[in-house]
Amino acid sequence: MADTKILIVVKDDEAGNAYSEALSRLEVAYDIVANFTDMSCKVIDNAYNGLLIDILTLVRCSKEEKVIAYDCINLYPAMRVRWESKQKKIKLSPLEQTFSPDADSALRSFIDNRCRQFPARSLRRHKRKSIHLNVFLSPDGSFSEETTSKTFTVNISSGGLFLHTTQSFQPGATLWLRVIDLADQTPIAAKVSWSVEWGSARCIAGVGMSFEKLTEEQAQEIERMY
Repeated sequence: MADTKILIVVKDDEAGNAYSEALSRLEVAYDIVANFTDMSCKVIDNAYNGLLIDILTLVRCSKEEKVIAYDCINLYPAMRVRWESKQKKIKLSPLEQTFSPDADSALRSFIDNRCRQFPARSLRRHKRKSIHLNVFLSPDGSFSEETTSKTFTVNISSGGLFLHTTQSFQPGATLWLRVIDLADQTPIAAKVSWSVEWGSARCIAGVGMSFEKLTEEQAQEIERMY
């Protein structure tokens, strides 16, 4: 299905051609970039259903790029593969091999069962940073003991955050947050933009949310975290 789109991250041209051909056989649209800095730009400007990441490109990249890579791996279905130039075959990472030893069937399963089920999304233009803040999460703003859960941010920006939770929330829902690590603990209303259901992908379950309103003090404190 052409409406499924994957972002391939690979530096080697031969490997990139092999991955592209494999996705074309599965009738999947794709973009390809040579590094994770370019990937961070692509996921802002385009919506993707998943990532196909070349293992050698990931292993050999800088520490700064690894931060970008793993941030995105937590936000999208991701499959790590490598190209064996002598055998002319796509090989799987050890993690992927635990699910299927055959690369072709594993790639098809990845596309059909994970990427096609995952709503295509792009990332916000606000700079994100991996900051873990303790949060009380309330579905209605009452922060009652019965409905409030304790959780934490996976990353945060001036426009929103990704919050770990195993609860299910629909896009468009407004949730209330009390961030106890902020000096100003005024409840923050935030709207659910997207979610990663627990067990749906090998990444952190949670919800991506945009702030509906911050106090001036909260906005300034978040800005100072960068």
